[in-house]
Amino acid sequence: MIQIQSNQLGGLEWKQLSAFARAYELRSGDSVLASVEFKKVFGTLAEAKTAHEAWTFKRTGFLTPMVTARVAGSEQDVAHYKPGMMGTKGEIFLPGGEVLHMKSTSFWGSQWALMLGDGTALIKFQNQGMLKHGAHVDIEPAARERPDLPLLLTLCWYILALHQQDSAATTAVIAAG
Repeated sequence: MIQIQSNQLGGLEWKQLSAFARAYELRSGDSVLASVEFKKVFGTLAEAKTAHEAWTFKRTGFLTPMVTARVAGSEQDVAHYKPGMMGTKGEIFLPGGEVLHMKSTSFWGSQWALMLGDGTALIKFQNQGMLKHGAHVDIEPAARERPDLPLLLTLCWYILALHQQDSAATTAVIAAG
């Protein structure tokens, strides 16, 4: 795994390693910049890694779900995400009080963006793939020098992986009914 640097932020892709595994890598060409791996087949605990950092992510709650992000091995949250009512938007709360907005920017939910409070885009995701989940990632100029960019890239991908899983489960229930 190589370190995420501002000069290599073009052509990024999140790729699922196997259609049968909930493990993903953020790639720039042949180089791996980050990974997100769910620890159990049906659980929500995941571990995210970059060259120099690692976090755990977990969704908790049923009626009022929330995602927590912690430095691996710590009990202290470094960020948390609260989804909106319909699951197509939510807010990431960071230390120091900064709030970022994550929302679907397309009707079918294939495009997502992480934005500042004033609407300035930081990261954009264009979902790809049917059997294996992945996405093209655009890092906007406002995000390129952020020290928390590795955390934001991995946390957003974790949230999108959960959203895709939940959407697939909902579709299966509707089809069976």
